[in-house]
Amino acid sequence: MESSRFKPETDLSSCRKNIFAITSIFLIVLITYSNTFHASWHFDDEKFLDRKTLHLTEFKWSQIKKTFFQEESGFYRPISCLSLALNYYFGKDNVFGYHLINLLIHFLASIFLFLFIFHTLRLPLVREKYEQNSYSIALLSTILWTINPIQTQAVTYIIQRMASMAGMFYIMAMYLYLRGRTCERRILKPVFYIIFLLCGMMAFGSKENAVMLPISISLFDLFLIQGLNKKNVKNNALIILALILFFIAFLLIIRGPSTFYHEHLLSGYSQRPFTLLERLLTESRIIIFYISLLLYPMPNRLCLTHDISISHSLFNPLTTVFSIFIIFMILALAIIKSKRWPFISYCIIFFFLNHLIESSILPLELTFEHRNYLPSMLFFAPITILILKVTQVFSKLSIRLILNFFIILVLIGHGHSTFVRNAIWKTDESLWLDCIEKYPHLWRPFHNLGRYYSDSGQNQKAISMYTKALNKKIVNDPSQHRFLTYFNLGVEYFRMGRYDEAMYFYRKAEAIHPKFGPLQNNIGLILFKQKRYREAETRFKEALIYQSDLPEALSNLGLLFMIKGDLPQAMVMLKKAIEIAPGSYSALMRISRAYMESGRYGKALIYARRALENDSSNHLGRLFLAQIYHASGNKRKMEQTIQKILQSIHPHQIRHLIKSLDDPRNLDALLLDKDIAISLLAKASKKK
Repeated sequence: MESSRFKPETDLSSCRKNIFAITSIFLIVLITYSNTFHASWHFDDEKFLDRKTLHLTEFKWSQIKKTFFQEESGFYRPISCLSLALNYYFGKDNVFGYHLINLLIHFLASIFLFLFIFHTLRLPLVREKYEQNSYSIALLSTILWTINPIQTQAVTYIIQRMASMAGMFYIMAMYLYLRGRTCERRILKPVFYIIFLLCGMMAFGSKENAVMLPISISLFDLFLIQGLNKKNVKNNALIILALILFFIAFLLIIRGPSTFYHEHLLSGYSQRPFTLLERLLTESRIIIFYISLLLYPMPNRLCLTHDISISHSLFNPLTTVFSIFIIFMILALAIIKSKRWPFISYCIIFFFLNHLIESSILPLELTFEHRNYLPSMLFFAPITILILKVTQVFSKLSIRLILNFFIILVLIGHGHSTFVRNAIWKTDESLWLDCIEKYPHLWRPFHNLGRYYSDSGQNQKAISMYTKALNKKIVNDPSQHRFLTYFNLGVEYFRMGRYDEAMYFYRKAEAIHPKFGPLQNNIGLILFKQKRYREAETRFKEALIYQSDLPEALSNLGLLFMIKGDLPQAMVMLKKAIEIAPGSYSALMRISRAYMESGRYGKALIYARRALENDSSNHLGRLFLAQIYHASGNKRKMEQTIQKILQSIHPHQIRHLIKSLDDPRNLDALLLDKDIAISLLAKASKKK
């Protein structure tokens, strides 16, 4: 900060100042996010992991082009999706590379934010007020934004790269526009403008909320370059109107006319517990909540999911009308004082303007912290100006040093809070336990923690969490979410072989959403295990009616036909399953059995080996392979395969392997002839 004993900023070269700023920002980002490189996948990250078009395996145009599209919504955030696909190409699902790129995005966004604020404060309209301290204001406000703990959701949460990447290209575009607008060299002007347009397109291609960029640019030009007068306001109003019309035309081309149908817009609210008006009213309180988080971002206030009560009217709750009044007064003051304080007014308007897309009429969930990444970029600039004004009021060096020390403590505190908050993102367990601690009455944390325990093989813990979730508050679409919990409870009891309990919860789920393919398939599996084959067949076929490309249902139907002796029909089903899921172990093994029964041992061996390529440690699979060799009369290969099994397991595990042949939970044990399998193992063990 400025002091009579410090050199004025003008005595430092631009090169030295920029190097110091870039180095400082780099070290701050690296230190505060150093514990995130191995943070696991979370929540919506599963959409990326499940979306096969983003699993880039070959660097060629035909595959790259697929990353630009999503089945549900067509052309979808191509730039951020391509970046995720490239991450997958180089590192598959290893989280390190994804976090490295996320940090690089945050670092670049911080650098261009610093440059944008620094050069803005040196514009003719505000130079007299801020030029002397432009470097201090730009650097301090950038650091306050960079290390604010609220940004962890956009940086550490891998899939929210979409928000941070949009923010990065957005602020790059604004900086390049500023340079192009003020550049005195005619040769460089078009270069700046061309790169500005490219960055603007890439911002929109990263996330749709970047669509506010043209309006941000127009207001920036009006407030800080042209100056506020009646003529300029009128001209810019026409430009903004033209931009809005262009945007509408652009959406009509990309998304089709249904985008603007009243029914299309409102259809999303059918799955929300609030109406469009209730959302608008509630968002006023949420915006005030966001401001409080930015100003006081303690880790105990931050959470992946927040419980915000819905505003049913202006006075229910009463804080709704106060929130609207506060927002109105802030904006009114910014507009009234815009001629005197153009930069501060612009920063305030920028915050509210860039919250407009996600905090207005769209039927999105009510609140997420990552939505502040872009809107908060200029949030700390007015605060920094106020801080510097306060420090300069005091002439005594001791008081100024105390104030500067206090600012340093705030920065250290923010950095520490960010580091602590990032530790919460380490695993799904730590993340959802944090949510449960802060919001113990919500459904989502308990349900998702149950899923984590389920994926980790901790069935009892999963059941405990799911059961607790059923008694918790569901914020969005209660029936659909309760259906998911019932279904997952059925899955857990099924895995434990407790079929009566599994069927009980499947029936509960079916009462809510009967037309769900996996549910009908799972009910069919229970009926199959109970040897109620006709009913099981009906369920498998129902599953395929609701989801024709469900490989599990096709595979199970193939096994059922095989047991009934209808090998041709079994092969038809199993081939369809393999076509949809080429790596499906069960489908590959089952079709291998079908070929073995029809005497086509060569085909049987091909499919069995393919199955074992994906699951080489499966001893039952290797035992089945030995059985194929036995049936085909290849004694040498049979003995080699059995020996491999015996070499890879401890002698006392052989008994466990034999017991698994009678395990009712393992349908693929039906592929083996139990007597032959035991005989082969006994002879090989004796010989060994």
